Amino acid sequence: MIVGWVGIRLPTVEVRFQNLTIEADCYVGSRALPTLPNVALNILEAGLGIFGVSTTKRRRLTILKNVNGIVKPSRMALLLGPPSSGKTTLLLALAAKLDPELKVEGEVTYNGYKTKEFVPRKTSAYISQNDVHLGEMTVKETFDFSARCQGVGTRYDLLAELARREKDAGIFPEAELDLFMKATAMEGMKSNLITDYTLKILGLDICKDTVVGDDMRRGISGGQRKRVTTGISFPAITFLA
Repeated sequence: MIVGWVGIRLPTVEVRFQNLTIEADCYVGSRALPTLPNVALNILEAGLGIFGVSTTKRRRLTILKNVNGIVKPSRMALLLGPPSSGKTTLLLALAAKLDPELKVEGEVTYNGYKTKEFVPRKTSAYISQNDVHLGEMTVKETFDFSARCQGVGTRYDLLAELARREKDAGIFPEAELDLFMKATAMEGMKSNLITDYTLKILGLDICKDTVVGDDMRRGISGGQRKRVTTGISFPAITFLA
């Protein structure tokens, strides 16, 4: 991504997955039901498994097989498929949040780096279908809290370089946009301004003072709650289930 006509490139992420195969060892029939006896047997088998003893045969289930693809930066990709086709598993694999008990073959890379070579959670986020929030907090409080937890650094270096290149190129930015960018670079101001801006582009400014709510407390609608979940998880790439 390039800022204006001055040639400053912002970092982007390209995700590639090649020959991705995911398999799971699972129970079949009545043994797979979440009953109390089965839970007790699972605990017993887990203890015996420490000593290398296996008492129950499991069936190998292939969830994904030799899947390849590229997620280009600065684009929106739509993943379609019938139920139980492995869509969620693929998204979890791309976000490096798979269950460690699954058998994974192939590789997933971010700009050429494997997920074990860096911390994927700082670059990507997986948003599940379940929205979990503190129901007593308002929408704006939720965004402010998330911004403070994620850190609010300054961008003086970027703005200084941008101003220098704009001056050399004879470019005069819009006054309101220039003021906003300078204000977001100030320590202590970035959180509030970015919060207001994010609420505006997500259409949540109309309910920013309404509590998020939960099963026991009435709050915003389901669609608004999903937008809150998406807004507070604003990394370089987002995987939505």
